[in-house]
Amino acid sequence: MSFNQFLTRSPSKIFESYISFYFQQKISGNKQDNPLLYKQTTLPSGCIFLGFNFSNAIEIKSCNQSALLIDYPIYFTGQQNSLYTMELPQNTNLFGVVLHPATASWLTNIPIYELRNSAIEADYHLSKDLRELHDKMANVTLDSRIKLFEQWFTTKIGCAKRDAVFTDWVVEEIIKNRGIISTNILAKTLKVSERHLQRSFKERIGLQPYKYANIVRINNLVNDFNKSDVRLIDLVYDYNYHDKAHFRKQFRKITNTSLASYLDVQNKAATSFLNKITV
Repeated sequence: MSFNQFLTRSPSKIFESYISFYFQQKISGNKQDNPLLYKQTTLPSGCIFLGFNFSNAIEIKSCNQSALLIDYPIYFTGQQNSLYTMELPQNTNLFGVVLHPATASWLTNIPIYELRNSAIEADYHLSKDLRELHDKMANVTLDSRIKLFEQWFTTKIGCAKRDAVFTDWVVEEIIKNRGIISTNILAKTLKVSERHLQRSFKERIGLQPYKYANIVRINNLVNDFNKSDVRLIDLVYDYNYHDKAHFRKQFRKITNTSLASYLDVQNKAATSFLNKITV
């Protein structure tokens, strides 16, 4: 008998500016009999991930990229800029921390743009005590995992004072406007050049602002399409695309496929995840 559980939780209030949400995914069942159970196709989210894996290696396949094998028990991923499919291991047991994009720069000195479409071994590059944290999390509940993580997080940056950075404001504006805002308007509001904004945003967030905004816009549109009976053409105009052809072109740029093809493989976990990041 197969089992597929995807649970989410919000962070404690003091960590809301750093963490979007937590998730736990557990899957059991014979992988040979039901291979689709262990496959998850996901749109790029604009978020950064810190993952705790309590099973075997994960394989990630992205559009026009070679397969990425994550065989670390604790991994830290950069921005994904295209559709990707995760091949999860038999008897999956994952705990994930979905971080706001700017949080990565508080955890590592590695340039964030260098981590795009890749993953690093978190206990080696971020903090060696993550391995001890992983061991403590192995056989406890989701709520206990969250409590343990937040205790660890507090010792790292949870109580640190954050200086205002204009790129963080840009992220908030893009999210608030559901991705429907231009780099030109953002630069004018900040009274900086577009070139300076593009360069600074990429260094801190990992993507250029227009690419990040496009990801946010598409995620919101697809989530609205999942949740409502609104016609696609109405959503296309609501999200400021010229027409369906314009939307299809932009969607294909980051997915290398059509919306219909994506919806055919979108599972409950991907839908739940999308709903969470667009709230």
